Amino acid sequence: MRLALAFLLFAEVLAAQTFPAVQKKRFWPDARGEIRITENGIEFQKAGEEALLRWSYPDIQHFDRLSRTEFVVLTYEDQRWKLGRDRRYHFQVTSGELTNESFERIRNRLGKPVTNRVVAAFPPPEYELPVKHLHALGGCEGNLIFTPEAVYYSTPHEEDVREWRLNEEIQSVWSADPFYLELHIYEDNRREFGRTRIYKFTLKEPLDPEFYRRLKLKLYGLDASRARTR
Repeated sequence: MRLALAFLLFAEVLAAQTFPAVQKKRFWPDARGEIRITENGIEFQKAGEEALLRWSYPDIQHFDRLSRTEFVVLTYEDQRWKLGRDRRYHFQVTSGELTNESFERIRNRLGKPVTNRVVAAFPPPEYELPVKHLHALGGCEGNLIFTPEAVYYSTPHEEDVREWRLNEEIQSVWSADPFYLELHIYEDNRREFGRTRIYKFTLKEPLDPEFYRRLKLKLYGLDASRARTR
């Protein structure tokens, strides 16, 4: 039994990916240490300390890949001084990067919606629209790229690049008129203490009503032939 347990622990160490990293803190000095991504979760060992921050995948509420070297782990921990808002941990890898393979490994183990702001290459579109993403102040221009599995937002404004999977991150879509589209995304919305963020787009070309209808049917898991008869 002990031998089997030792073998499992050794296998986990071999499977783990380790990066020197910094925990970014807004009001306190940053903490240097080491990030480990294992089959069971994510760990951060602060330099010179025995204390270990450890989150199993079920204890991670959301994972936000900010860039190839930065990510945020949203936990279920309450922060009383922030009126019970769940605690976020912001990390920056100081050597190496969170590759696509590493990110997919986390996403698959997590089994929950994630935020991906890094898209190496956009796939051939099933449908594409030139748009403006509306921010709280101003906005940025780009293209919405629709594929059978996901929706992508391509823009020179790198912070706003996104990949949303139809069966995971996108909750719903809504259009008030042919030149407007909303994507309701499962994402940590810090401004509203919620789990849904609404991305609003003005469209430079009218939205194809037939494609919009098919998108909604696909998103909600409805059979198109049955839907026409109702």
